[in-house]
Amino acid sequence: MVSKQDADVNMATVESPIDSIAPVKTVGVESGGRLLSKSVLKRFAINVASLFSVHVANMLLPLLTVPYVVRIIGPERLGLLNFSQAYIAYFTLLINYGFDMAAVRTIAANRTDKELVNRTFSEVIAGKTLLWIISTLLFMGITWFTPEFRSHLLLHTCTYVSCIGIVLFPVWIYQAMEDLGRVAVFNLVLKVLFTLSVFLLIRKPEDYFYQNLSVSVAQVAVSVIAFAVALRRFNLTFSWPPVGRLIKRFKDDSTLFFSGVMITLYAGSTVFLLGLLSNSYNVGIFSAGTRLESIARSFVTMGLNQAFFPIVASAFGSGREHGLRVVRTTFFPLIAFMFLVSLTLWLVAPVFINLFYGAKFQEAIPVLRIVSLLPILIGVSNLLGLHTMLNLRMDRAFFRITAIGSVVGLVLNSFLIQKMGYIGAAYAWVAAEAFIALTMYIYLRNKGIQVIQPAYLHEAVQFTKARLSTLFKQTH
Repeated sequence: MVSKQDADVNMATVESPIDSIAPVKTVGVESGGRLLSKSVLKRFAINVASLFSVHVANMLLPLLTVPYVVRIIGPERLGLLNFSQAYIAYFTLLINYGFDMAAVRTIAANRTDKELVNRTFSEVIAGKTLLWIISTLLFMGITWFTPEFRSHLLLHTCTYVSCIGIVLFPVWIYQAMEDLGRVAVFNLVLKVLFTLSVFLLIRKPEDYFYQNLSVSVAQVAVSVIAFAVALRRFNLTFSWPPVGRLIKRFKDDSTLFFSGVMITLYAGSTVFLLGLLSNSYNVGIFSAGTRLESIARSFVTMGLNQAFFPIVASAFGSGREHGLRVVRTTFFPLIAFMFLVSLTLWLVAPVFINLFYGAKFQEAIPVLRIVSLLPILIGVSNLLGLHTMLNLRMDRAFFRITAIGSVVGLVLNSFLIQKMGYIGAAYAWVAAEAFIALTMYIYLRNKGIQVIQPAYLHEAVQFTKARLSTLFKQTH
């Protein structure tokens, strides 16, 4: 379904902060009733273009280090690196808690309300800080008293440093303000720092832990810069919130947290379970096979979802039918693009693995071809779930589907990993995503909401042509 970055979603019956706020009437809509105004579409294009430029760098810079690093450390140590990242991801999930998406929905609908923006900003930063303290205590206890984790204490500690950056990096405020170009710059700086440090630090197999350490240090450095820039650019002021307000924030966003937990159980636990049920070699092969897919999916989720979600939320704020029309009209062009991404991944799998990983990683080719289906499956579930169900306040149904999908994913992983190793892990992941997407489609259809309809194909084509013409038309 949605990626972990997009997993901060609301569900169940707890009222989210946005529920008590009047919807935006005119954002992103022209008086003539057009789907998306020229200014909104241009802003969307600028955000996507900024992110696209960085994701090109994201694809090129890490790939420059792959042939160098994997030939030094080998599949087993690559597996240890990725297992450590999967382990720390649970603490990242706790720290994020679900604050980000709730804050985006609140601020995006009330950007001019400085008091609300500053209050939300302070509550999110304070909440993440408290959860980081709790996470640090949990990390120290679990890692020290579990022999398997204690044997790689240095590696896990190096990876955990990145959690400081999770607290400070306010990507959600940039997203709410539709100023993602700066997020793109910060991420570009992160990748450059990471690339340079890898070449300098990793010289022998025993240096493998420097890879995660360099990522963590760069993440913290860029997060501090992004935080300082956000304070100045958006005129933000931080003040520690009263206990009552902080408790209310935790209660309001608790449903987002549990939704994130559900998604992490089936999408983020594959590498972790593979490491527990198998060995580091299998984790290394699986990680190599999923690397290119994760880069491509990162572009789809960050470049499209982060830029597109505020626009869709604003459209739904002006009316249910207007929001549905935006989703229906943009569904076909977006899915067509994601299909091309999946097809490209399947075709380039042998070339990519041989070129960047070498002969030791030949077994990763079928893994990449299996997971090449993920971009289109996740794209479909994002449009059905993130953009449609959540904006229609179908939070409880979204949670149920996600929870059932998590159980399906865990059962499939536990069974297939023991039977087929890394190949089983790949099949389990794809099957869980397909189940989620199909279940969402069936649920919406039973509710009389047809997001995917051939009747909208002609309108989608006309819409795409008109909007592209608007974007590239020279203004005089």
